[in-house]
Amino acid sequence: MRKVILNTPRDRDFYSGAKCGHASMAVNQSANEPSLRPLRLMTVFNLILLSLQAWTGDAVNLFNSGSSGAVNGMSGAIQALEDFGPGPLALWHALEGILIVLLAVGIVVSVFRRTKLRSVRAVSLLALLFVLSAAVGGYLFLFSGFENNGNSAQMGGSFIGAYAMNFLVLYYSK
Repeated sequence: MRKVILNTPRDRDFYSGAKCGHASMAVNQSANEPSLRPLRLMTVFNLILLSLQAWTGDAVNLFNSGSSGAVNGMSGAIQALEDFGPGPLALWHALEGILIVLLAVGIVVSVFRRTKLRSVRAVSLLALLFVLSAAVGGYLFLFSGFENNGNSAQMGGSFIGAYAMNFLVLYYSK
């Protein structure tokens, strides 16, 4: 990112569009660089979804009624989610996870299209990596019949990493 110097009073402020009355004004974003606002909005939405995901995950974990046995196939997985302890909440938790994975991929694509800042690119890739790790943990936890606590811990730990990396995306993209 380079600084653009506006030298005449006829030039307009990059952010507000108002005329500048200054003899010289530095702006931190060049006119041909895309706005990071859509990226920041997607990241905030992802943080909200991650917060909801944490709450539903805690509820599913707290109200676990026990093992449903090994799960075979996707139809068995959906049935296991419906039969498992909190029922529809477990299914909602899984659907939220799928949405979060898709949104994390969208954030990475947006980052690589909108900025060349390596810090934003790195933390968005790390956020996606943590989200994928949580998704794999959830998938394995489901197919273990909700018995493998290591997979449950993988979901929780990866969630913390994804949450932190999304806040860093916001920080570095300001």
